[in-house]
Amino acid sequence: MINFKKTIYLSLVAGGLIGGGVVLQACEDDFLDRKPLSDLTTANFYTSADDAIAALNAAYDPLQWDVHSRMDWIFGDVVGGDTDKGSTDDQDYSEILQFQNFTQVASAPLLMDFWSQSYDGVYRTNLVLERIPPIEMDETLKARILGEAKFLRAQYYFDLVKAYGRVPIITKVLNPDEVFVPRPTSIAENWDQMEQDLREAIPVLPATYSGGDVGRATKGAAQALLAKILLFQSTPDGCSSSPYATSDKYEEVVTLTNEIINSGNYSLLKNFPDLFTLAGENSSEIVFAVQGVGGTGGWNNDNDGLALNQWVSPRTAEVSGWGFSTPIGPLTPEGYGGNPKIKVNNIVEAFEPCDPRLDYSILMIGDTINGQRYDYARKDKDSPWSEFKPWSRTRYSIQKFLIPEDQLTGAANSPLNITLIRYADVLLWNAEALNELGRSAEALVSLNKVRTRARESKTAATCPLPATTTSQAELRDLIMLERRRELAFEGHRFFDLVRTCRASAVLTAMGRPFVEGKHNLFPIPQAEIDRNPALQGDQNPGF
Repeated sequence: MINFKKTIYLSLVAGGLIGGGVVLQACEDDFLDRKPLSDLTTANFYTSADDAIAALNAAYDPLQWDVHSRMDWIFGDVVGGDTDKGSTDDQDYSEILQFQNFTQVASAPLLMDFWSQSYDGVYRTNLVLERIPPIEMDETLKARILGEAKFLRAQYYFDLVKAYGRVPIITKVLNPDEVFVPRPTSIAENWDQMEQDLREAIPVLPATYSGGDVGRATKGAAQALLAKILLFQSTPDGCSSSPYATSDKYEEVVTLTNEIINSGNYSLLKNFPDLFTLAGENSSEIVFAVQGVGGTGGWNNDNDGLALNQWVSPRTAEVSGWGFSTPIGPLTPEGYGGNPKIKVNNIVEAFEPCDPRLDYSILMIGDTINGQRYDYARKDKDSPWSEFKPWSRTRYSIQKFLIPEDQLTGAANSPLNITLIRYADVLLWNAEALNELGRSAEALVSLNKVRTRARESKTAATCPLPATTTSQAELRDLIMLERRRELAFEGHRFFDLVRTCRASAVLTAMGRPFVEGKHNLFPIPQAEIDRNPALQGDQNPGF
């Protein structure tokens, strides 16, 4: 696993589109002996292979920040209708409620956090790609480092584009007179840049790593991200409102996902819940994950632990979470949050009752978690769990990502990785693309691998049974439902709805006031528009 604190690394500050200063930190004595920290600058730092690795590690660092620990579940799960904002009341972090109710405005701080942190990542990758090539070092290692940086730049841009649509394309370190960059006229230009980066990364990245390099971008990770980017550009029949669409690229999605499937480097874990434990980190199912290193000191972005566990764990006297992003189900109070349709098409009832993933994904009344009875309290540590006291206002909490309290290493400092791409996702992309190409019988193979693993995760489970339909329309719906079940609370739901033109129908039926053509994308942060003249007059529709 990569531990970014095991080497000197650059903390390169980029405010929005403008690169800033340099802060250098160090841990290992052998690095400290090389030169005084006060003498290091961006001009003399990039001189050796060690410097190149340190700069690359700095480019990975923004992945650990808020975009994947916080914004993924807000924008993907809360906005996507599978969860409520949660916490103790509506006033606690009320900004999330604005996104849930589609009343967000361009000045929302969340939007600027997402934007600036993602562009910080872009800036760091651009530094690597600009400063590393002149270094005299092993050429194979250099090529790998540049390939990893291109993968990371594509990941940061993918995060930006799925949230905002067209975004400024910056592929070099900018001078002060170059910082006002406009959005491209077409989203295809954004996709083209990402595709180019990934196509150049794939040939130079290794299939696997060992030792301390486990967790770095691999060839399979680059192939998978490319497949995802191509899938976002493709649309099923009758879908005309996707803001991501260019032209259908299902054929290459099938080619790429088949290459991953046939590589032999990935497989589904036998037991579904193992994916969300420390023991399941970087397993055969993980294609790419944000690496968490607990106990590294500091708060939130200042440490190498991750905050997801903190955000979504229940908030009780004996569980240290904050209780956000709580699932909605049949036990959710009628009219909760002033929404009479709150239970329509809820995530709990989206599962078949016999599907093991329901129990593994969602905590509900009577479940046991870390030796405690969910939705109950006790008078003292020697008393039984007999006093009914709901842990969540919706009566449910997320089960995924909850590791035992004694494995946590401080608030917002969890060692548990956050998976961005896993093999089950690749199989479902493969099934989706095959079905859209009219090869529905072939699509069943990949779909049923995911369903079979789910059923076999629990002894004597009777579902989900293998799918048999070869009707393209029926299978399309079933694949989307399978994505909702398999990938629940992993930040994909809203974007799946938008890219397949289902958001309006699904969310309005759930009482969410989604407006087609406006809420498909989030607004460009107002602060960024105010300081960048090239963005003025080019806000997303409706904002």
